[in-house]
Amino acid sequence: MRRTLSWYIFHEIVPPFFFGLLAFTLILLVTRILKLIELVMTRGVSLLYVGKLLALVIPTFLEMTVPMAFLLAVLLGLSRLSSDREILALKASGVSPRQILLPVVLFAAGISLVTFFLSAVARPAANLALKKQLYQIAKSGGTAALKEKVFNQLFPGILIYVEEVIPPGLASQGVLVVDRRSPGRETIIFGKVAFFLANEEAQTLGFKFFDGAVYERQPNRAGFSQTRFNVYDLTLNSTELFSLTKEKEREPQEMSLPRLLKTIRTKKDRGIAPTEELLEFHKRFSFPFTPFLFGVLGAASVMLPKRTPTNRSSGLSLGLLWLLCYYLLLSLGKALGEREYLPAVLALWLPNIGVGLVAAYLFAKAQKESPLPFQRKVAEISSFLRRRFLSSP
Repeated sequence: MRRTLSWYIFHEIVPPFFFGLLAFTLILLVTRILKLIELVMTRGVSLLYVGKLLALVIPTFLEMTVPMAFLLAVLLGLSRLSSDREILALKASGVSPRQILLPVVLFAAGISLVTFFLSAVARPAANLALKKQLYQIAKSGGTAALKEKVFNQLFPGILIYVEEVIPPGLASQGVLVVDRRSPGRETIIFGKVAFFLANEEAQTLGFKFFDGAVYERQPNRAGFSQTRFNVYDLTLNSTELFSLTKEKEREPQEMSLPRLLKTIRTKKDRGIAPTEELLEFHKRFSFPFTPFLFGVLGAASVMLPKRTPTNRSSGLSLGLLWLLCYYLLLSLGKALGEREYLPAVLALWLPNIGVGLVAAYLFAKAQKESPLPFQRKVAEISSFLRRRFLSSP
């Protein structure tokens, strides 16, 4: 009986899980796909490179979409059983809420292992490979991607004007660069000659200017300050290219788990607060725990006694509501952690603590066959209004 019930619930959960996984991943990938199409259309990047970039971006999104799809699958699958009154029949046959929850928890264990692999292994490796791939694309393009006598924007916040590109493309004459990467400050660099350089060790690109000037405008100052130079180096970050990664989060997300722990210890020994590293460390363990909480939360939400059975549309709405609440808590926790208002462990586990308390409360109510307090109030108000208006002449 127990094995048959488990397989039956698995059969209800698996199809909506893959549907949700595909839907959520595609939604998050839309902006990246548009950016990759731009690479092909305007910058001549080959489809092979585009395919590699897309494959390297996907693990970052799967880390989020796998738990999201699991919650949706539990709600949709069990909502179908509720709408057909099969859960009511199971309870009448002596099947307890714990027995219904067991296959959900077993499925959650597998989802948690997948999420942990994505968080601790696949995502850091993919982010590091993505950084190298972006560097190779930018390096292979060099100044060959620059068009003469027009402003080119190959990097966010950087405008480049070239009077003449000298073959084979690594040197240019009459180069003007407008650097707006720093908020509130604008820097204009002009050089009679500039060379495009690549630093293999640091994985960075840049220009070396000769015989020129730097004009800088700062807040609360009128006009520009001018500095003449014989040689000037400008570094460009290849990971910012095409806006596929975020500079702020890049380094901790590239580290393997042992290297992340080593970096945390090293910073502590030097008296430096390893805030970003600690946030990344706890994120890799808090995310894999989420499917367990989502499983209990979803199952309890459906098994609560209601006046009308839960259908799939209400299950979908409920799933999106719980996901919104969870990621609002996650955003709040990360913001407080980054500003060091909360310890990293509490900041990243705050969503799990909140969702876990709600899930435990709802499951306790489901076991006791006790509706939520507001459900009773709604039923009483509805009954009063029905009597008041239907009984009136």
